[in-house]
Amino acid sequence: MASICKEGGEQSGLVFPATTAEQTWPTAVRIILYGIALVYFFVGVAIVADIFMGAIETVTSRRVQRRNKDGQKRTKKFWNDTVATLTLMALGSSAPEIFLSVIDIVKKKFHFGALGPSTIVGSAAFNLLVIIAVCVFIIPSNEIRLIDNRPAFYITAVFSLGAYLWMAFILTYSSPNIVTVWEAVVTAGLLPVLVYVSYKVDRGDADFIIDRVFREKPKEEEEEQRSEEEVAAANAKERAGHNYVKFSCEQLLLRGTDQAKTVEVSVSRTGPLEEASTVNYHTESMTAVAGFDYEEAEGSLEFAPGEQKQTISLEILPRTLWRAECQFLVVLEEPEGGDLEIDPQDDGGDDISILTIVLDPMASKRDAWTAWKKFVDQRIVCFHMISKGFKDWWEQICCVLYCNGSAEEQAEASKADWACHLMALPWKILFSVLPPTTFFGGWVAFYCSLGGIAIITACVSDLAELFGCVLGVPDIVTAVTFVALGTSMPDLFASLSAAKEDPSADASIVNVTGSNSVNVFLGLGVPWTIAAIYWMMTGRTADWEAMYPEIASQVEGAAFVVESKNLGFSVLTFCVVCCVALMLLHLRRKWLGGELGGPVPPKINTFLSFLGLWGGWVALVSWRVMRWTEDLGAEVMMVQGSAAMALFICTCFSVGQMKLFHVREMRRLKLEAEENAGQQPADRA
Repeated sequence: MASICKEGGEQSGLVFPATTAEQTWPTAVRIILYGIALVYFFVGVAIVADIFMGAIETVTSRRVQRRNKDGQKRTKKFWNDTVATLTLMALGSSAPEIFLSVIDIVKKKFHFGALGPSTIVGSAAFNLLVIIAVCVFIIPSNEIRLIDNRPAFYITAVFSLGAYLWMAFILTYSSPNIVTVWEAVVTAGLLPVLVYVSYKVDRGDADFIIDRVFREKPKEEEEEQRSEEEVAAANAKERAGHNYVKFSCEQLLLRGTDQAKTVEVSVSRTGPLEEASTVNYHTESMTAVAGFDYEEAEGSLEFAPGEQKQTISLEILPRTLWRAECQFLVVLEEPEGGDLEIDPQDDGGDDISILTIVLDPMASKRDAWTAWKKFVDQRIVCFHMISKGFKDWWEQICCVLYCNGSAEEQAEASKADWACHLMALPWKILFSVLPPTTFFGGWVAFYCSLGGIAIITACVSDLAELFGCVLGVPDIVTAVTFVALGTSMPDLFASLSAAKEDPSADASIVNVTGSNSVNVFLGLGVPWTIAAIYWMMTGRTADWEAMYPEIASQVEGAAFVVESKNLGFSVLTFCVVCCVALMLLHLRRKWLGGELGGPVPPKINTFLSFLGLWGGWVALVSWRVMRWTEDLGAEVMMVQGSAAMALFICTCFSVGQMKLFHVREMRRLKLEAEENAGQQPADRA
């Protein structure tokens, strides 16, 4: 069967080529056109993926109120942070790769296609090696970033490495060249296992084990050694010495009126008041709608030395007769100065303090029309939410025409901003028709943008095949280079921003290991399960027997055939470089004090080592796909031996350089300690 780019070819994509006349164009012209189109569609993927992530953030930021064991009403996020990170957030960052794998299976009529799986492996290599390398390098030398949530990192790292080892096992050992139904189902089923294990650890169900692993003494053992009176006295003493900030109450009930009014909310701090301090605040919607029930408020409260109270002004808008009871929140966060902290006993926990504002309905006569509208507004659909949604939608459409999103920002835009704006303008106009996150808690935007990613990814799949075909490059090489690079660029910029702004390395590193796990479990488990079940139920066909004569002679019925020779090699070699990269990150924390940043020599060394691992892996996989045959015995031994030697030298040099720096630093600290100890007797004399 002729290839997709050849004249008279029978294989066609879902969208491209747009016309069969393309197959008669000069090769050089097609290379340029397909390359430019591929890059431009990567821009489209990045824009719609950004919309998708915005919808996910809206969905996962939803708060609910429930009563605890003591009967107190407490406000918490509906989505557990760990579950949200490993499901919706991971789906958001990995959606292009996952859709590419699913589309590749469907496009090839449930036969194996190398583009989707190879993109997932190539994207994993780029994420782990290139993104982390750049994040290590971008942090200033006088700063360091550590992973705070170490259990989450180790769990996702183990599952990430285990996912690719499992993939290598089923491709090369369990059932070579075949993926059975049980293997595909297990692959997809490992995702809920990862989520469950991470959730249990996040809840604290494994604290005893974690404390032992990280050599920390469990709090329970410490408290068992003290009496209840001693514990209570210590807690009271601890609270008395803290500078806490809190609201005067946890809930404020306001009667609805037909007039706008301003409400003053009191915020106070307790404890030592000698120093100035600040705390930020903002409002969040629950069932109330900003701009219709109340005006959004955001700002910062500044406490002068000795000042105990400040107030927040909130504007409550006029109520309608049919508007049901609704709520919104006022949130205190990010206290600074004077050791100011959030009172952990307040609603919200240790990081934020929450005041719930309840807006009561207006007193009105019980006529049928008002009662019906109130019932619909409360039980079916919020009229104010619909009105705000269409208002935001119109503003969204208008804003895409401005450079940087508004007339004010456009006035200060640079030439580079204008160039990027004009290049992306067609995509921005196209995706402005997607509904905003205002509708139904962001779920409408979630599904619509997910559909947009699927459509654009289908175009990327066709263009990647065409581009590789006219270049004469196999799909695997195209996938681990061009496609993996294009689909991972949004993750690179997001990780760079997180590395610079976040005080920890969690958003830069833990998200990479979690995303790499989800890529395999969803991006391969789902389409492979569909294909395996399809061939199990369909049975043999003439086309299947013609495509896989060797497999047909080995099995009864039909099976989902996966050409594992090159894919299995790429997975196995990735597992090797993955182990080396994770080891280097562990040693950076042990010897340098953190995973990101740090002194210049080790930082540059890590940066170059990770980039070298990625470049070497891509070169080795490309050589395997394009050059390897059974007849090239000498070349195979030379290339594989050289790769192993280069990996060994690179690893030893990187580890040795970090160890040398660590030894010098320890020696310097020891000398400083000895000098200080020698100066103390002289000072006393």
